[in-house]
Amino acid sequence: MSIDYGQQQKPLSENLFRDPAGQTVEFNSAVDALNWLNAQGWELASTFFLVDDGDSAAYYVLRRRLPKAG
Repeated sequence: MSIDYGQQQKPLSENLFRDPAGQTVEFNSAVDALNWLNAQGWELASTFFLVDDGDSAAYYVLRRRLPKAG
């Protein structure tokens, strides 16, 4: 699983999931990762699949609402 932050890509080692203590988090499946992200305050906004030459990939779009400035 990889993360696309919508910005210039960093080396793969910097694109890993990390817990609040900064430790790398590993997952057994995409659903495992989605459950962990949900627990971190992210919500699944959309899912889509791309098929190219018989290969397919699932993409999960997540969002996290920021608190309103007050």
